[in-house]
Amino acid sequence: MTNNTNINIQYRQSRIDDARAIADMHVRSWLAAYSDIVPAEVLEAQSVDKEEIFWTEALKRNGEGVIVAVNEDDTVVGFVGAGHNSEDASLGEIHAIYIDPDYYRQGIGRQLWQRARKQLQDSGYITIIAMVITANDSARRFYEAMGFELVPDSAGTFNWHGATIEDVRYEYAVK
Repeated sequence: MTNNTNINIQYRQSRIDDARAIADMHVRSWLAAYSDIVPAEVLEAQSVDKEEIFWTEALKRNGEGVIVAVNEDDTVVGFVGAGHNSEDASLGEIHAIYIDPDYYRQGIGRQLWQRARKQLQDSGYITIIAMVITANDSARRFYEAMGFELVPDSAGTFNWHGATIEDVRYEYAVK
């Protein structure tokens, strides 16, 4: 990890032209975060080119739901995607928070969460959820530190490139 204690991070709404940078940072973050959590074939299936297509479409549909953290060179070093839950539109959801591994533990995740929370709160959501891979202890500690609570008996699974992954649900009550 690079020591970035003197960095100047700015936060802004994403733009369509951020798609490649988000995809690149997203894949690198996945590889760092999930190397000991998900099967190798899942990680090997990750592709910046495929993710760029995904992010281009996602930003066209809902760019206002994605906030990026950029360094002094305007390079994306983190992002949060937030909006409504696909199964219950009355719930806000943090779809993803990812940070460039070189920028871990700099408070960027906390800042992204605070901005997403305000955006969701301003949209009228009183409950915000996050689905977290059960074995991702770091993410679970992060959400708990941000005030989320684990929902009892919420364990489930999802399919990620042919692998069955277990996840749990966290909820945050907007105050």
